[in-house]
Amino acid sequence: MSTPPSATPTAPRRAGPGCLALAIALPVVIIIGIVVGTVLSRPDDPPEEVRRLLAEGTVEGVSWRVDAVRDVDGESCSFIYIEDAEVTGACTDAPQWASVGSQTVAFGRAPGDAEAVEVVLSDAETVPLATHAVDGVEGRFYAEVVDGDVSVERVRAG
Repeated sequence: MSTPPSATPTAPRRAGPGCLALAIALPVVIIIGIVVGTVLSRPDDPPEEVRRLLAEGTVEGVSWRVDAVRDVDGESCSFIYIEDAEVTGACTDAPQWASVGSQTVAFGRAPGDAEAVEVVLSDAETVPLATHAVDGVEGRFYAEVVDGDVSVERVRAG
């Protein structure tokens, strides 16, 4: 036979100072860890944008230029400026173009490391173009004035 439980309650045990210290220290350690981790994970020097002239010219008295760019995220891009105003551009292999007078500047980043490309224009003409490496910007680029006010339908490695 076992002894029945006592009808008089026993006093609860007091928690020692160790529990209070743990309750305070744990959030402090977590916050310090987050702050230190954030500081250590930052790059020493954020990447800088690199901008290089790819091609430039004048059509019917209108000046244009195409820049190859490595943006701050490391993407390789190309942009056209007409009379020093940015008109269009992209950070993809999609062909780009801009009308300048009665002609068109076809430009962009070549697919892969192609040393030449063929651009297919909206008038069904195919134009072979050489590509160029640009110091500080990954990839190869092309930029050329083509006859007519046309769009570039597609580009393929030539």
